[in-house]
Amino acid sequence: MDVDVEQAEPQSEVRTFRPGLDEVPEGEEMEYDPSAYHMYHSLRPEWPCLSFDFIRDKLGTNRVRYPHIVFAVAGTQAARGQPNKIQVMKLADLHKTQKLSADDEEDQESDDEDDNDVEPMLDHIDIAHNGGINRIRSMPQQPGVVASWSEKGSVYLTDVTHQVNALDKGGPRDTVATSLYTFKGHPDEGFAMDWSRVAEGRLLTGCCGGHIHVHEPQEGGAWATDQQASLGHTASVEELQWSPTEHTVFASASADGSVAIWDTRRWAKPMLSIDQAHGSQDVNVMSWNTSITYLLASGGDDGVFRVWDLRSFGKATPEPVAQFSWHKAPITSIEWDPNDESMLAVAGADNQVTVWDLSVEADDGDLVGGPNRDLGGIAELKLPPQLLFVHQGQHDIKELHFHPQVPGVIMTTALDGFNVWKPATVLQGGEK
Repeated sequence: MDVDVEQAEPQSEVRTFRPGLDEVPEGEEMEYDPSAYHMYHSLRPEWPCLSFDFIRDKLGTNRVRYPHIVFAVAGTQAARGQPNKIQVMKLADLHKTQKLSADDEEDQESDDEDDNDVEPMLDHIDIAHNGGINRIRSMPQQPGVVASWSEKGSVYLTDVTHQVNALDKGGPRDTVATSLYTFKGHPDEGFAMDWSRVAEGRLLTGCCGGHIHVHEPQEGGAWATDQQASLGHTASVEELQWSPTEHTVFASASADGSVAIWDTRRWAKPMLSIDQAHGSQDVNVMSWNTSITYLLASGGDDGVFRVWDLRSFGKATPEPVAQFSWHKAPITSIEWDPNDESMLAVAGADNQVTVWDLSVEADDGDLVGGPNRDLGGIAELKLPPQLLFVHQGQHDIKELHFHPQVPGVIMTTALDGFNVWKPATVLQGGEK
């Protein structure tokens, strides 16, 4: 796996390109502008990865000093006949791309000034996996425990703590990890998966056959699955999100067009639901705000992402508090910033990742512009005020995540590799 750092070239004129609004003139091409990023690094793995997750480390929270170190785990989609792998990664010496202003430099340590002279380093340990990996997640409470959804229809729990420690502090680089549990009870492969942040070790999985299962640890190190699956969806379960505050409450999004809120103590039917959350389109992705816990964001095949107030789900016809129609293709990933309650990032099949600040108030003073307000920004060719940043340069973007301990840093995976970046619209401490 290679790490590339984009180098700036002299430009006679710099113009802002607005995807979906502007066209690239014939014979011209867009160029990377390093001034748009505080940090930008590109990784090109041997095989593309549909999914990855940051591994929480012991280096502290709210880290702002460069160079950064991050740990991650990813799952490959190898060519037919080639072995697939769980890749445990350490990225070190991730230096800033843009030089800080004179005022900002006064607040930095002197040894921070020459970070651009340090080459970034990538180290990784690969672990064999049965089948391509549709989704992979690290447990928040025990980051070395990862869950993976195989394209062959099984869910695997694997302990990669030894590999993380080897990358962090050195030691034997064992390519065989400890297998904790395997579940083969889903009728089909799946993509939906989420660890609870409240109940340690509690895992949700949902499959293309519409089944949802809960898995949890037992005494003595064993794991068990609730064999009574939820069958409330009539199509593929695309996304699952545990409540950030409740042990037994979770949300699901489905290709049947619905978003539902469930309680594991009552499997018969959801507590609340919206049957056509994105009209007649599939609901692909969803994210539950961990700070403002009544806000839920969803993204659909229609290219629209919506923000819902869960307190309105009890109404006969709940409406989103806002909807954004900037993207021109299905939404493939969405996530609230864990370090900023109003920040949201969205990836689409139009090869864009957009970063939004929903604290920007509209004329009516509402958080995100009032009920059902369409903030697409197409009228009069103006950008929506909530849109902070558009990241491009990757093809077929599949997933994004904010780093939970390094404010403002985003990692994205696509058909052509990973990007790790921090937009210049987010300041060094994470504030806009």
